[in-house]
Amino acid sequence: MFKSIRYVVKENFSNVYRIYSIAKYELLADMRDSKFGIFWNFASPSIQVFTYWLVFGVAWNRKPIEVNGIVIPYLPWLIIGYAAWWFCQPCITNGCSAIFSKTNVITKMKFPVSVLPATVVCKEFFNHLCMMLIAVILLFIFGYFPNIYWLGLIYYAFCSFVLMESISMILSVLTMLWRDVKKFVTSITRMLMYFSPILWECKFGKSVPYHTVLNYIMKLNPINYIITGYRDSVFYGKTFLDHPATTLYFWGLTLLLFAIGCALLFKFKKKFIDLI
Repeated sequence: MFKSIRYVVKENFSNVYRIYSIAKYELLADMRDSKFGIFWNFASPSIQVFTYWLVFGVAWNRKPIEVNGIVIPYLPWLIIGYAAWWFCQPCITNGCSAIFSKTNVITKMKFPVSVLPATVVCKEFFNHLCMMLIAVILLFIFGYFPNIYWLGLIYYAFCSFVLMESISMILSVLTMLWRDVKKFVTSITRMLMYFSPILWECKFGKSVPYHTVLNYIMKLNPINYIITGYRDSVFYGKTFLDHPATTLYFWGLTLLLFAIGCALLFKFKKKFIDLI
């Protein structure tokens, strides 16, 4: 286990520039295929948030979110949560194809396969930064300005990066073993969005069937820790030290997933060509 972790970590750190170059190339390739280029990196998330706000905020007449006496308008509350999800969702779905999409490269040359999941995460992190810029502008409009607690966004961005890297490593190998994994994950990811506190709080009342089970599922979801952390940093003036139990749970689960991902990459590193 430790041998596989050391192998993957060493290979990733020794190929940092290669990871950056591949992620940059993928981004430029996406922009080259469209006339407006980088405009869509800002327009797509804006349209998504606007749609959810119209449906869940306006059509359903959603009231401001109140937590411990602090009232937050629904739109800024929504966009901060969605900013975290905008990073997680494509990392999960595109992470499945991290290795499979580069089979033409790994079959023609000796290539450090373990860096490929990191290239997907780095590419999506750029899109996440675009989304955060939109969120910050909206926060300014609503009268929310940076303070010391906003530094917590750096910590939670790091948390999401490590979690998504771990999940991408696992899914990229599993997709090489079973092609159906990507279709399954794509379907589950759609459901996962509604089991994350993006559109509503992580709390179901007794009027909701199986509310106790649903509350446990949402709290066990590691993405819940990230989304809640983003909002704690921006709106509620809290740090990860205010949630020691959930912090330990998150990092325990994340490190376990990271170890599993490293073990899978190490075990199949010489067999990927045979799996194509």
